[in-house]
Formats: sequence, structure tokens, C-alpha cells
Amino acid sequence: MQRKIRQSQTIVPFGVGAIFDFKGESLVGCDIFGWGARGETVQSERLAAALGVTHFRAAPAVDSNAWAPPKAGVPYARFPSWLFCQKCRRMTRWRRSLEQEGKAPSCGSCSGRKLLVPMRWIQICPKGHMDDIDWKRWAHSRNPSPDAQQCEKDNLFFETLPGGSGGLDTLEIHCRSCGSRRSLMGITAKGSLKSIRVSCSGRQPWQRFEDRADCPEIPLAVQRGASNVYFPLVHSSIEIPNPSRSDAHSETAMAIKGDDWFRAIMTANEDSPMFAMTVQTLAQAHDVTEAFVKALVRDEKQRDAGKATTVEATPGDLLSEEWAAFLTPSENAEDPDFCTRHVALTAANQAADDVASLLADRIDKVVLADRLREVRALEGFHRVTPGGRDTLVRAGLHHPVNWLPAIDVRGEGIFISLNESRLTVWEEQESVRARVAELERRLDASFMAQRLRERTGPILSPRYVLIHTLAHLLIRRLAFESGYAATSLRERIYARSGPESDGASKQAGLLIYTASGDSEGTLGGLVRQGEPPALQTTVLEALQDAMWCSSDPLCSENLASTFASLNFAACHACALVAETSCESGNYLLDRVMLIGNDKVQGFFAPVLEAAIAQAGEGVKGIR
Repeated sequence: MQRKIRQSQTIVPFGVGAIFDFKGESLVGCDIFGWGARGETVQSERLAAALGVTHFRAAPAVDSNAWAPPKAGVPYARFPSWLFCQKCRRMTRWRRSLEQEGKAPSCGSCSGRKLLVPMRWIQICPKGHMDDIDWKRWAHSRNPSPDAQQCEKDNLFFETLPGGSGGLDTLEIHCRSCGSRRSLMGITAKGSLKSIRVSCSGRQPWQRFEDRADCPEIPLAVQRGASNVYFPLVHSSIEIPNPSRSDAHSETAMAIKGDDWFRAIMTANEDSPMFAMTVQTLAQAHDVTEAFVKALVRDEKQRDAGKATTVEATPGDLLSEEWAAFLTPSENAEDPDFCTRHVALTAANQAADDVASLLADRIDKVVLADRLREVRALEGFHRVTPGGRDTLVRAGLHHPVNWLPAIDVRGEGIFISLNESRLTVWEEQESVRARVAELERRLDASFMAQRLRERTGPILSPRYVLIHTLAHLLIRRLAFESGYAATSLRERIYARSGPESDGASKQAGLLIYTASGDSEGTLGGLVRQGEPPALQTTVLEALQDAMWCSSDPLCSENLASTFASLNFAACHACALVAETSCESGNYLLDRVMLIGNDKVQGFFAPVLEAAIAQAGEGVKGIR
């Protein structure tokens, strides 16, 4: 039986290992080994090299035409397998042999074939395994009778008791064969499954029993819709022209470029056998990889053609290479994947004033991306908490696959970089560093630390919090002006900390872009808002929004260590956006970094002060 799902949803939020609810049914995405050889190839050499795979594939599409011949799509398995009838409350352990083509599971005991619904509680473990709770053992765990402990009949009922508080104490699993029963009170408590001697099954719901792994973890009982059931690890890349490598002028690189063989392959066809043999000879002679030699050839050809980026990038660093590409003036209208143009913040005929001058002094470059292409790939997932590589469940599980599921989407965007000298002076202020240091201490103690460090780098810098918050404010403001839904706008932050000795320039910028899997990705309204003087007005309005929140003073003075302690002055009323729009899960935000307060100097505080003074002069003029 086929269920419809968007191709983009097979990556997030209903990718491999995720639970997908469909009209009362509950399904889970199977690993990509079940795709076979199906699926259209998605090209992204940079992302493939970073993830150590050869290529990507998009989920195989199914024709929506009813007259088209049937073909397989993405495999999903029914989970949980324990279902119950809402009328008679009988529980059924559903098996694949019970499936009927084109029909949802139904109760065989009730007249009218009432549909069965899935149980709401499942078990997961920190190593990524997921399975049904052993409801038979749960029902018999409080009955000391030997007959109850030996009861093997599947005659369970999920019953609701009258009275009570309406919580878990009014729900119970009842075995009508031996009379054993137990309520669900305390089932989600830590160690609840350990008390009934339940261990981790060591498998995923779609795996066969013989494919299970030995897992010593104690499983945790959770609701199947809980937020800790699934933490996908998704990587993305903006497809750009070849960037200039930061190691292109190293001693090894210069030695290779000075070799006679290198000059020979500069004019050779890269598909010819002679090219491959020469690359291999150079790699062996200079003790480098063949990929390094090929990269130098591509880089040199780009330089000769005048298409190389003027800002050097760290090889293999996706963000560094994108940063370099955006800063390089290139108006190649023939490139279908990456077409950018640099524009001014203010219009040429616009009268200069203090507000415009102060804002232009802090914003370095504005780049409009009329066309861009993004590739998103799902590497795997975690359960319980987002951990490291040791607990990552790969999209292919243990199967030997050299590819990952991915989608490519096209859209448009606005890139903004901040003035590095102004930003460095602001970052060195003791009050700014102390405020961010407190946020970093909380980050280190958070279960999200490992995942967020991939975005921030080894050190949480003030510029990351500043630029990340600015991106959120711009998304909220642009949603009013551009014609796009707020959920169609996404951010990409270029402010990750790293070693300054790697040869690449420091990053301080953001990209607000559309990359939706439908027609909303290329309407043109976002780029139009980046034209002068519209963007200047948008930035000023976003900063004005940051000055006041309907939850102030609670929001602006929020320093309490709560569940949202990874934010300071930020809430749903002022700075938070949709989860699909933020790359950091709506964490690491602080409006004070932009506007300042009585203790911290905001980066854009002088701009706001000038704007307020200018508005005051306007009011006096009216009087």
C-alpha cells in the first residue's frame, strides 16, 4: 500500500529512522539499503568528499497519475507493531502477514471493521535502537502468581479506568486470560523498564530478529511523538564554483606547479588516460594524493580564466569555500547553480545621513544570489540525545553502501557580511566577552553541545551570537516584505571559530535564502528585497524590532538557567523562528548583542541611537 510523502520530507523530518504518522497509521523510515539501485543521482562533489561517499541519491519518486504503472517508492515499516481497537480496546501484535493491499489494519473482533490505532509508548536507547515495549511483561509484572508469570496468551486489552486524575494512572494493560493488570503510572520514569527486566532489543523496527546487535543499554520508555526519539544529522552545501585553495601557495603546491609534468596536464583533457597517468605520476613523485593534484589543476585553470575566487578558502571546509565564493564578484549569468551580484546598501541617488552612514560602516558587503542550489544529505540519526560518531546510526545501518540520501533544491538569497575591523573592536570589549562566556559555559553543560559545536566551532564567539540573532530578526522581517512564508526562509551563518593559521580569512556574515522543494523557492521576491534601498529599510526595521519585545522586561533580562538557558534575550515574541529555518535549533540567541543594554554595548547601538535622534528631529519639525 502506498502513502504519499514529499520527496524533501524523506530527508527531514521523515527520513531513515523517523516515525511518520499518516491518517491514523504510524510508520518508520527503513534504511537506504532497501532502495536498491533506485533513485536519481544528486551531484555534489564538495559535500560527497566531506562525507566520504561517492555520490548521493534522491528518493525514488512515484508517479501520481492513477493510470501510471505501479512502482516502488521509499520503504517504510509499520511501527509500533502493537495496535489496539478504540472500541473494544483489544491489543493486537500486528505482523507483516496480516497486511492487506490497500487497507489499513482493522479489528477482527468488532463489527464494521474498526480501524486499529498504534500504541503511544515505545522504547528507545542511547545507541539509537528502537522497539515496541514488551506489553505482556508489563501487564504481568505486578502479579506474583506463578500462573501469571507463565501466561503466554496474547489476550491483552488497553483499558481506561473510570475516575482518577485523567493521567497515566487511569490507563492500564489488562490480560484477560490470567487477570493480571498494571497501570501506566511511572512508565516514562528512568529505570521503569529495567524494573521489569526488559533489555534493549539491539535493532530497528524494520530489522529482522537475527540482525539484532548486542546492546547493554537500558531502554527508555517514551511517547512515540517525543522530541528525543529522533535527532537527524543533516549536512548541506551551497553549490559554488571552484574556490581558491588556501594551500595553493604552499611549498608542496609550488613544487608541483613547477614540475614539467604539471605544465603538460594543464592543456590535457581530464577524461583522457594520459591525464590520469600524469596525475598519478605527480602524486607519487611529491608524496601527495591524486585528489590534491587534480584540485591544483582545477584551481590554476580557474585563475587563468579569471574565474577563481579572490578570497582563499580552507580546502574541504564547506562554509569557508562558500564564504569565499560569495565575496568574489561574479556575475556569470550562464551558471544555473550559482549566480550572484554585488550591490550597494544604499541607492546611488539617496541622500546621505547619519543613520545610513553608521549602518554602512558596519555592513561590509551585500550580495544578491539570483540563483543558488543547495544539496541536503542525511548521514544518520541519534536517539535520546544528539551524540557523537560512536552512537550515530548511519542511514545505511551496517550495509556496505557508498552513497547517502539527499535532495537538491533551488532558490535565491541575500548574503550580508559585516565589517571585520568594526566587529573585532566590538568583540574585544570585556562586557561583551563576559556575557558570551556565560552562554558558552551553559553550552558546554548542555546535551546539545556536541551538535551545536559543529555550527559554532570550538569556541562560541560573540560574532556568532550577534550574526545568528540578526539572521533571525531579518527572517521575521523579510517574511512580511518578500511574499514568502516564514517557513520557506532559511539561514546560513558564516561565523564559525577556528584556527587563524589555516590561511583562510575570518568569517562574519549570513545568508538568508529560499530553498524549498516547490515553486516557492524561486519567486524572486527575496532578491528584490535586497535591492537598495529596500534592504537598508529592512535591516533598520529588524533592529527596531529587537529594541522591544512584548515579553519585556522578562525577555530582555532572561538569564535564568532553565530548559531554554542556551538563549538570553530571545523568545517566541521577538527572535525565535520556525525550526526548519534555523540551523541551530533556535539556540544561541541574544538581542542584547545587537541593541545593547546598561552593561553591554550593542554592535548596532550607535545606528539605533542615530535613528531615534533623527525621528525626534522629524517630530519637532512637524510641530
